[in-house]
Amino acid sequence: MRQKNKRTHTLGRKVNSLVILLLAVSILTVVTLCIFTFYSLIMDMMETRCVSGTNVLAYELEIYEPQDKTSLLDELKERMDCEFTIFEGDVRTYTTVQKDGERLVGTKLSKELADIILTQGKAYVGKAEIMGVNHLCSYVPITNGDGQVTGLIFAGISMADVHKQIRSTIFMVCIAGGALILFSILIMSFFVNRTVSRPLSKLTWLAQTMEKGNLGLGQGEH
Repeated sequence: MRQKNKRTHTLGRKVNSLVILLLAVSILTVVTLCIFTFYSLIMDMMETRCVSGTNVLAYELEIYEPQDKTSLLDELKERMDCEFTIFEGDVRTYTTVQKDGERLVGTKLSKELADIILTQGKAYVGKAEIMGVNHLCSYVPITNGDGQVTGLIFAGISMADVHKQIRSTIFMVCIAGGALILFSILIMSFFVNRTVSRPLSKLTWLAQTMEKGNLGLGQGEH
């Protein structure tokens, strides 16, 4: 009898473990999909921020024509959390991008980007390397009254900052997923115990009773 009870409890534990395993796998799959989705969304959001940065800078330059352009770029960087640069031709004339504490004024745009933006007159949104540091960027050409490209503006975010944001988001997703798995395990353990383990124990007890011939009939008759 004890051996049968032990088998019943073992079966209940196996069912419980199987349900919990399937639940955990399902939640982990969802969390993984969320991580990839969040990665894509964050990259899109960062690109949108860069494009918005060049749009705002272009508006400020066209409408207000500020004299102190360095202060304008610093203000925009503080407001939008992007790096900004104004090029005259392919030369960085005003910029918030720094290296070793010095603004990268006087440095030149890469030949590849110069061909796309200055020669072809096209905007560029994507990744680019600035003085050895990878950035997610938006470059927009500047034209004069005759429609000739005379320079360009830039807004960008270092990929280190992008990855930091992604890691922070993934960490929060993993924490939420872990908490959900733990909560679900507790709920499912309670549910399986009530709906599977206890009924199995009662069925085992009933089978053992019937096996002994005690059907509960005629016990009061002689």
